[in-house]
Parts: sequence; C-alpha cells; structure tokens
Amino acid sequence: MSTPPPPDAPLDTRALVEPVDRAAARAHHRELRRRARAGRARTGSSVGSRVLARVLGTTLLALLLALAVFVVGAVLALVVVGLVAAGVAVPVAVGLVAAGVVAVGLLVARGVRRSSAREHEQSYRLSLFAAANGFDVVPRVDEPDLPSGAFHLGILRVARNVVRTGGRRPVEVATYTYSAGYRNGEPFAFTYAMVGLDRTLPRVVVETAPARGLRGARAPRGVERVWELPVDGPFGDRHRAYGPVRSPAGTARAVFPPEVVESLVRGPLPLAAEVAGDRLFLFSEHALDLLDPAVWERLLGDGHRPGRAAVPLGRARRPGHRARHPVTTAAGTRDAVGSGPEIWENGRP
Repeated sequence: MSTPPPPDAPLDTRALVEPVDRAAARAHHRELRRRARAGRARTGSSVGSRVLARVLGTTLLALLLALAVFVVGAVLALVVVGLVAAGVAVPVAVGLVAAGVVAVGLLVARGVRRSSAREHEQSYRLSLFAAANGFDVVPRVDEPDLPSGAFHLGILRVARNVVRTGGRRPVEVATYTYSAGYRNGEPFAFTYAMVGLDRTLPRVVVETAPARGLRGARAPRGVERVWELPVDGPFGDRHRAYGPVRSPAGTARAVFPPEVVESLVRGPLPLAAEVAGDRLFLFSEHALDLLDPAVWERLLGDGHRPGRAAVPLGRARRPGHRARHPVTTAAGTRDAVGSGPEIWENGRP
C-alpha cells in the first residue's frame, strides 16, 4: 500500500513529466513480470491444467508461425520470379529481396523495441505517481467487474494501468480496451474514472454533443440509453441525458445538478458521465494519455481548487481524507439529491 499524502495536498504530477532512469524503468518491468508469474503460480489451477494450457498455446503459436513463414516465403518467391522475368539476374534478384527483408525486419524490430520502452516508461511513471499520491496501481485487470454496461460488451476486455484506491468510496482511473465482431476486429479503447458514492442513485447517463467545431463525448457502447430526459442549464443543448423507463422529468437534474452538467462540457476535453448504483463513471470517447498532468487535473481535480476540474472530488479521492464541507459536484451528488423537483431515496423516486 502507498503512504497517503497530506489530505489538502494537490496531486503531485512530477513523476509524469520529470526525466526517469531507463534502467530503473526496465527493472520495474522485470519486477512486474516476476510478480505476475508468482501470482499465476499461486492460482488454484492444477499442474496438469497449466501444462495442458502451455502445450496448447505452444502448438497454436507454432502453427501460426509456420503459416506466416509459408505465406511470406510464397510472396518472396513470386517477387523473385517477377524480377527475373523483368531481366534481373537470379543472384541479383535474390540479393535485392534478401536486403529488403533484412531492412523491413530491422525497422520492425526497432519499432517494437521503442514501443516496449514507452510502455515500460509509462508503467514506471504511473507507479511513481501512484506512490506519491496515495494510490495503488495494477498493470492489468482482465474482465473488470464494474457495474456499468460499458464493461460487459465484446471480448478480450482488459483495463490497463489501473490507478485506484479502496475503502468506502473507491476511486479508479484506467484505460479500457475490448474487441467486438465489427470494425474489422479493431479494438475499442477509452479512458474512464470511477468513484464510489455514499448512496445508490437512479441510473442516469449524460452525454456531450459536438457543436460548432467543438468535440463531444458519447458514452461507450454498452451503456444503457433507455429514456431520454431533459437537461437544464446554459449548456443543456449540448447534452443528452437518459434514465430508467418512465423516469420523472426532474431525474437528470436530481442526480446531476446544472453546475455539474456544465463542467462536463467545459475545457478542451469533454466527458460523458454515468451513475450506476453507487458508482459514478466519467468516460472519454478515446483513450487519453495518462502521462499528461492535464488529464489527471480534468478527471480528479485539485483539492485546493475544486471548481476547476470536471469532477472536483478534492481529497475525497485520497485515502484517509474526510470532507470539511458539503459539495454539490458530480462526485458529491449525494448532497445535491433533493435539490431538484424529485426527491430520491435509495435509488427510487
């Protein structure tokens, strides 16, 4: 567990931008791999099942490699035949093809190495950031069990670089990816922030619509959009709200006060929001750069300047903090319940 900072301290984002030791980043990656192997060894699966899984995986990999070698070999042979037919000597044609293969291989290897180095650096920076701010970080969570429908769609569902806290009001920020049977199997990705609420509220979704060259933010696929609700406030025309079937007209206002709806649309990074039970989710349309301090300022806010962020949770997101005064923000919708035309108790009108 990380040591919590002072409750009133702002987010310490230095680890996200300051230079880091690449050797330390590689050592951190090796430690994560060691922990992952140890965790798999402690699982309840039998030795026989683990051996069977490894044999099947190795066999499948060998078959895929053999198929790839066959296809690439056939293509290269056709290229050589074409060059010879064009009047190029056979040794020269073979040499040109071999040189091309080597050049492509080197470029691919260089790209893979750079990509791995960036991933290792990101993981290391996030671990330092989490330690400085009292969070825990988990490199990967397969099929996260979260109440929003956004996390129950498709296959290969993975949350990566999960920065979170536990306790009565858990907080979680991560990048989530999944694949579906369309868009040529290309994975979908978005960044989300989740915070626990003090009570169960009606399921309400608020989306930001694009307008006059400004970007919008739709909630991910899988989020229920059942019954459209009116949205109050100066930016009501840029939002769409949805709630349970036959929800009263004031449902959206009761859960999301106008100042919170307004905060979702302000700034260069619009957000969508969903309340699911006792959890509040914020969604971006695309994956965000978690090494950008502005992203964390937008998602988590600053304890000293709670009005600047979309969800100004202040130190309520930090372990050991207790709010000094009530807030009427997206994370504090419990305080705003009843301010609208409908009063909600335990999620029921």
